[in-house]
Amino acid sequence: MAPGTVLVALPGTMCTPAVFGPLARALAGEVTVDPVSWLTEPGPWDIPSIAERVADHINDRWHRPVLVCGHSTGGAIALQLTIRHPDAVAGLVLVDTGAHMHGHGDVDAILERIRTDWGEQLRAAVLDRSFLEPLAPEVRKEFLAWAATVDQQAVYNVLASQRDLDLTSELRNVTQPAVVVHGQHDQARPPEQGRELAASLPDAEFRLVQNAGHTPVYETPEVVAGAVRDVLART
Repeated sequence: MAPGTVLVALPGTMCTPAVFGPLARALAGEVTVDPVSWLTEPGPWDIPSIAERVADHINDRWHRPVLVCGHSTGGAIALQLTIRHPDAVAGLVLVDTGAHMHGHGDVDAILERIRTDWGEQLRAAVLDRSFLEPLAPEVRKEFLAWAATVDQQAVYNVLASQRDLDLTSELRNVTQPAVVVHGQHDQARPPEQGRELAASLPDAEFRLVQNAGHTPVYETPEVVAGAVRDVLART
């Protein structure tokens, strides 16, 4: 394993960067995992603007191309980053995400609830549906406490931006090696969207995780760590 390898990790909307803790432990001694709390940074909170801030983070902190792991909305940010700043990205691991939100059936309902019914009940519902098995109570409490600190308008804006974004026509320009990982039991995105994404990228593999929901980076970290190692080997 090459020394000094960095994996910049981009979590999904309303998802604490701590979700990458199990993956960081799985890669300890091999890869430095750098979770970016993009949702708590100053706006604007549309996907292109967030991708620009992540590019600045990579350039300012690491000064070289890095691996990028994007989970859910973080995957859309990772794709936008790679399209706009290809020299910043050496390889991609894209987890339960896609180039668009067509078929993501409840996004408009979630946006409406964020606008009119923002609160603990909504944040808990989004968190709970993201995992195949219930989180340990103390972990769930920690994740919900983090979600309670994020700005309502930031959450609305980034999800609205992702809903309106379709990067399909630009995927042919993403030539970095990639692995697309998708949980079999994802309640937000069907696995077919992961297969579609992998098929649209010039150098990508698709891996279906049987015992995971929407968040394999936490649920099955060894599987995602294997994807990181394989991408690194192909860079």
